[in-house]
Amino acid sequence: MRQVGGIRWKRYQRLWVLGLSAFVGFLCAVVPVRDAGRLLASPTPVTHTQIAQTAPTQNATQNAQRLLQQGIEHYEAEQFTEAIESWQQAIAISQEPLQQAFAWSNLSLAYQQLGRWSEADQAIRQSLSLLQQPQRQTEQLYQEVLAKVLNTQGRLQWYGGQIEQALETWQQASASYQQAGDRTGLMISLINQARALQTLGFSVRAEAQLTQVEQLLQQETDPNLQATGWRNLGNALRRVGKLQESREVLQTSLQVKSVNPAIQSATFLDLGNTERALGTKALTIGDTESAQRYLQSAQQFYEQAVTSAPSPLAKLQAQLNQLSLLIDATPSNQATPSPQAFALAEQLRSDFADLPLNRASLYARLNYARSLSRAVCAASTCAGGQLNQRALADFLAATLQQARNIGDVTAESYALGQLGELYEQAGQWREAEDLTQQALLKAEALQAADVRYRWEWQLGRLQQQQGNWTAALAAYQAAVKSLQSVRNDLLSISADVQFSFRDDVEPVYRGLVELLLLAEPGQSPSQEDLKQAIQQVNALQLAELNNFLGCNLAQTVELEQIEADATAAKLYPMILPNRLAIVLELPGNQPLLYHEVPQSRANLLQTLQQLRRDLSTPDRTPEAVAGLKQLYGWLIAPFQTALDADIKTLVFVLDGELRNIPMAALYNGQQYLVSQYAVAVAPRLELFQPNPRPAKLNVFLGGVGEPQTLQQRAFPKIEYLTPELEQIQKLAQAQQPLLNEAFTESNLEQQLQAGEFSAIHLKTHGIFSSDPEETFIVAYQELITGRDLGRLIQLGRLGEASPIELLVLSACSTAQGDNRAVLGLAGVAVQAGARSVVSTLWEAQDLPNTELMIRFYQELLDPQISRAEALRRAQLHLLQQGYTTPHVWATYVLVGNWL
Repeated sequence: MRQVGGIRWKRYQRLWVLGLSAFVGFLCAVVPVRDAGRLLASPTPVTHTQIAQTAPTQNATQNAQRLLQQGIEHYEAEQFTEAIESWQQAIAISQEPLQQAFAWSNLSLAYQQLGRWSEADQAIRQSLSLLQQPQRQTEQLYQEVLAKVLNTQGRLQWYGGQIEQALETWQQASASYQQAGDRTGLMISLINQARALQTLGFSVRAEAQLTQVEQLLQQETDPNLQATGWRNLGNALRRVGKLQESREVLQTSLQVKSVNPAIQSATFLDLGNTERALGTKALTIGDTESAQRYLQSAQQFYEQAVTSAPSPLAKLQAQLNQLSLLIDATPSNQATPSPQAFALAEQLRSDFADLPLNRASLYARLNYARSLSRAVCAASTCAGGQLNQRALADFLAATLQQARNIGDVTAESYALGQLGELYEQAGQWREAEDLTQQALLKAEALQAADVRYRWEWQLGRLQQQQGNWTAALAAYQAAVKSLQSVRNDLLSISADVQFSFRDDVEPVYRGLVELLLLAEPGQSPSQEDLKQAIQQVNALQLAELNNFLGCNLAQTVELEQIEADATAAKLYPMILPNRLAIVLELPGNQPLLYHEVPQSRANLLQTLQQLRRDLSTPDRTPEAVAGLKQLYGWLIAPFQTALDADIKTLVFVLDGELRNIPMAALYNGQQYLVSQYAVAVAPRLELFQPNPRPAKLNVFLGGVGEPQTLQQRAFPKIEYLTPELEQIQKLAQAQQPLLNEAFTESNLEQQLQAGEFSAIHLKTHGIFSSDPEETFIVAYQELITGRDLGRLIQLGRLGEASPIELLVLSACSTAQGDNRAVLGLAGVAVQAGARSVVSTLWEAQDLPNTELMIRFYQELLDPQISRAEALRRAQLHLLQQGYTTPHVWATYVLVGNWL
């Protein structure tokens, strides 16, 4: 095994396996402290070649080697301050440039762990300057050291928000690893690149990188390195949202023989995290049965991690995840968690006394306190040995002192902030505010926006509780600004973090909107506040789409800045805690109009959920019509006079459960809204500027009508598949449809690449939801996920300047119980590069569906007719043909560009 200045690189392996700083991960209870969405640096042992010793004396060289080794031991023990001291001393006496470069790079890593970003940057620059040795660039050892230094630099760039620069640096690291013949290091740099590519929106390239990692792993002969590699790949797949693949790869890691037990224990923990992420995602789409199964599996894997843990700290980390899961699994109608959760909490509290003082134990304590803060009882004494607020406050105060003792400013900020949150729960606003301000000062000194936004948000809540509306508004605005600066980190790097979106991100935006729309009784908010409210709901929609897609949306045009249609009005209904607020934006520079309906969020959501059930149930038409009439009175009636003036199209920017209601079906007691206006649904931030469609559409046609059972799901026969597609083929410029057994993913890819299409019309079953893995269409004997459909369409568009104008999904539906399911439609549109999507909220009846689609394309023959107007006329055609129940004609929705 090669040594650098006498240091064996195998012992150095863990130093290079670095991650996203624990201060992001520990608050997401899914993630153990050591996992936390980690960025990787190479865990690569090198060969036996020694760096040439050029120090003045052999004694000085040995001293430098000893100090380097001491630094590594301190770093492995997460004693970063001590590691820095050792490496600084090694640099002072070393005369060997590679040895010095190695030590400077180590210093950068330690500074990064402590949040000392300026010093980390200076250290990595010094390291790279020492590697400016052209005469040594052909040496294998030089390339290995360079690769590891570049990985450290890429990590620093990542945390600085320089994603493109980090990608380029990791690509350079890969080249050096290849020159050095280091497959393991190459795998790690490819995983890092995949995460950067995913963040930048290049999901196809990211998947290609991960495929290359898999190929390298299959060639690995060292069982420990192979098992670790599979584990790293499984975690990478989880972070880009591929949870089923993550589970399979982590299981592969467990199957490797003769592996270090520590690796197996860590893999069990990772499998628990993946199962928990699957359970959380199932809950978001209303699949409680699957969620329960996944969460039970997560607990089993955590128990295996506990049983096989090689150290007290590893055991504790697995138990902390068990505790968090037990607390989160508490039913909403149950006041306190189970006795099992409190028993485990009491056991763990005594275990902390035996841990060494280092960063890992500090963040374990903070993780523990975070879980318990959701479960403590407020009384000074609690029955059954439950941990009370006073005891938890004492625990956090001790943690705060420990953080100060080892100089961990980030942990200090979190301990202060969590103490502030505990006082907030107790209603002690002044004490909570003081602690939160202290936490915020520490976060600002660290330049850690991902920490800062939490305390700004907390400060906003506290000011609001005390009636300081101006200060509360300023704090919320600061929190949103901080959130936007770290949006890539919070929403793209980790599926675990993504699905804490509703708890950690969405409420910040909603709280700001709530404050902006406050006004004196009998008055409306100011025009400036209304404009800001619209901007914030647009920003929230963009964040939701980033969250859904797992990447940063670079090409966006704000909806309120678009004046593409002088006859279109935009409505922004917003569900707030105690009211439904609606803003109407008329074309031109007319003042924004505002109306609100006093209604608790809980009552409103219950009303909308029941209306959706009534609409999608054929025999509940009277109940559905009554609900549609009520919703018309809330959303449309207050603005009826303003809308009567030359408005032809209503563009709805919908919130929450409102997305699951077809706005065209709103009923005024005499007629449906579709009889008056064309209707479209837009994301809160329009992804492609609305432009009039081309006069003619070149349409790709395909679908499956045969009954199939795939992945234990039954899909019935579609009787009118051929008549629908053949009629559209006659009306539009279209190729021969791709039908039934010919409608496969490979054939679809081939034909999309071979032709030039401006529209795609698919008549097949499908489901759209806010879970990308549960968004799919049915092909012949296979399911094509929304991501893969977007990728296929993207590949078919390579080299073409024009986008897909229209994507029609004729027999699909959105997931029941998922209030963000329409994001699946918007997400597929974004990934496919389509300007608009037409689909159905619930499964359409076959014959009227075919009649509507044919009429839709007949209307599109007139180049003066917009997409929204064509859909409106097609729906009116069904009404005129006797299909009068909303269940039949109202299921259709146009998402995106309405022109």
